[in-house]
Amino acid sequence: MRALSCLVLALSLAACGPTPQGGDDDDSDGGGTTIDATTDLTDADLTDSSCGAQNTPIAVENLGDPPDLLIVLDRSGSMTSPIPTFPPNFTPKWTIMRDALNALATDLEDNIRFGLAEFPTNDDCAVDNPGAVRVPIDLNQAPEIMQYFSSRGANGNTPAHLGLQAALSHFNSITPNPAGRYVLFATDGEPNCATDAATAATETVNAVTALASAGIKTYVLGFGGGFVDDSVLNNAAQAGQVPRAGGPPHYYAANSAAELNAVLDQIAGGIIVPSCSYALASLPPNPDDVTVTLDGMVVPRSTQHTNGWDYHPDSMTITFFGTYCTQITSGAIANVSFVYGCPGPVVD
Repeated sequence: MRALSCLVLALSLAACGPTPQGGDDDDSDGGGTTIDATTDLTDADLTDSSCGAQNTPIAVENLGDPPDLLIVLDRSGSMTSPIPTFPPNFTPKWTIMRDALNALATDLEDNIRFGLAEFPTNDDCAVDNPGAVRVPIDLNQAPEIMQYFSSRGANGNTPAHLGLQAALSHFNSITPNPAGRYVLFATDGEPNCATDAATAATETVNAVTALASAGIKTYVLGFGGGFVDDSVLNNAAQAGQVPRAGGPPHYYAANSAAELNAVLDQIAGGIIVPSCSYALASLPPNPDDVTVTLDGMVVPRSTQHTNGWDYHPDSMTITFFGTYCTQITSGAIANVSFVYGCPGPVVD
């Protein structure tokens, strides 16, 4: 599963100070120190005195096609309870989930087409289909998700299978997304609202299986500790076709705010398709005096687009080619960085 850091990146620029005086490394043309392509560098190396001390972060947007992620959220009454911990923390699970999902959507609303569905839609066992989908799947849905949480609280039982069925109905009502279609099934308790527990469990797993049969994979998140049914969630996670690596448990478990944020980041990072192109928020002062690194290793500029990076297809877009692009799309790269004032190597 790809790490999130390889997908949502910040471009780091360091303004070059005066040309270094003396020293064996000073082979620049007066615009700064030339960096060798074999050098393995950290951001700190590229912001030392040889390139000046100013560090200016510039936003970079990954240009890969955004996948769909519909959050199917348990809003049953147990979500009003705190997570059982020692020492005790009295923050309701609903508040913790609200803050985590708002942060996730705000950070990634340009990279993921978010939506949100709830169960139940009343304060008992009902799920109004299609009314369960409170936020339709689309880009830039962070404000809508925030609005949902500002107007909705937790109450009722846990008709998980009905929430998942409503999710399938919503996906069937929109154009299939070739970049990927996913559900995040988040619950803090056992499914109920059936004649017995076994029936509720079977109906939940069957609903996840139906999503998978339609090409929609389901991540399963057990939140809050102590009340989830491991058997149901493990079976649902395997039926959803994206079980947690290294399981069992095959579902993702989060029993604190920190764990929840980490799990959501991991899941989001696993669905975003890495792109070899990145949009720049602004250009460096001198586009020729730029050093580009992948995980600290300097990448040469390739104006013939064979093996390296270049401004392509326009001056506001950086694209990697050849083996460097292959490394990015495989998920092997954790960081892309640019530094201006220090001209990097050019291979062609």
